[in-house]
Amino acid sequence: MTDSASKERADSAALQEVGATMKHGGQQISDEARSAAHRMACDQRDVLADYVAALADAAGRGAEDLRASGYGRSADTVKRTADEVGAFAARLQRREPGELWGDVEDFARDHPALAFGAGFALAFGVTRFLKNPAETRTDGGRGDNGRGRN
Repeated sequence: MTDSASKERADSAALQEVGATMKHGGQQISDEARSAAHRMACDQRDVLADYVAALADAAGRGAEDLRASGYGRSADTVKRTADEVGAFAARLQRREPGELWGDVEDFARDHPALAFGAGFALAFGVTRFLKNPAETRTDGGRGDNGRGRN
């Protein structure tokens, strides 16, 4: 009976070792997936921040054009807005993706109507973007697919 008991202990130890190895492998895979997701979120954040900064730069150039055309007050307003958008892009670049998501959650909690409206607008935009290419108009904006009206 001692042979049977020692075999059971050896089997139990082998199972524990396999379990520990699997647990370690699973943890390693989880860590790698988390790291990859974080890198991807940071890359997307950087792309968005670059885009927002480009918008701010374009608005700043537009303000200069307005000023040159004699619309100083409007130019001042556009310039202030461009500066604020540029500052937002800089803050966006410095924040971690988790912090940004927390900010979005806080905003949605504090302003549910605006969050709902923004979600609706985003869904509408995505739907238009993903629209079937076969449905895209190629009629030069006439809306009649080149057939004319009767």
